[in-house]
Amino acid sequence: MKILIVEDEPLIADLIAESLEGDGFEIAGIAGTLAHALDLAGSLRFDAAILDVNLDGESVAPVAEALRARSIPFAIMSGYSARQLPASLGGAPVLSKPVPLDKLLSMMRLLANPVETKAALPDNPPTAV
Repeated sequence: MKILIVEDEPLIADLIAESLEGDGFEIAGIAGTLAHALDLAGSLRFDAAILDVNLDGESVAPVAEALRARSIPFAIMSGYSARQLPASLGGAPVLSKPVPLDKLLSMMRLLANPVETKAALPDNPPTAV
């Protein structure tokens, strides 16, 4: 399964990539800016994404919209509470930062199986995991 990582902190992005690769995932790409994330979200082939909600002060919402348009599942990472997130991110699972490695890997495994994901994630506003 190929994963897109959208995270503006290079050390965190590298840690996520190493952790996912160690669990058998392939990294399709890593984006640290909104512009780069939008480019990769529209041009790469991948199965799921993990998105930092805030990219150097810019909302990741346009990337989420692009992924939804392509029917690509994603999870949000945020230091904000689920209630503080924009409504445009509604329905996406939220991993609260700092994200424990086991929760990140579990979420990405869940996103890897669309049937299980639909059953596990109701169409509601963002919820913290």
